[in-house]
Amino acid sequence: MSDIAHGGHADPAWFVPPGDGDFLAIVVLVIILGGLYGIVYLYAAFDRWAEHQAQGTPLAKTIPTLLAIALIYEIFPVDHFHPLLPLCAVLIALMADWSRFHLNTKADPAPTAPPATPTVEEERDDV
Repeated sequence: MSDIAHGGHADPAWFVPPGDGDFLAIVVLVIILGGLYGIVYLYAAFDRWAEHQAQGTPLAKTIPTLLAIALIYEIFPVDHFHPLLPLCAVLIALMADWSRFHLNTKADPAPTAPPATPTVEEERDDV
């Protein structure tokens, strides 16, 4: 590289010679990862709150779907995806909400009792 004694310019303050550690890069990487974690954490907290508030409303599945799509668009550069992709996800969530209210189906049906197993005496009577 250049040397001041030979009339060259001094290395910039941010320059790290090969083989040395770059402390600034590690700090920036930690800040970026911490920021991404914070964004995902805030979206998850808001998603839980919105799901709790939307319980029993017509848009109980649509609101979390919209939040997930917003998170994906905020974190990842998804400009190369077709706009119909998130639109289809929203329409599927809307149809799930519509069918839940208009078809009177529940997400988890009531559990049924397991079938009774025959005892040894009942098996002897059948033979």
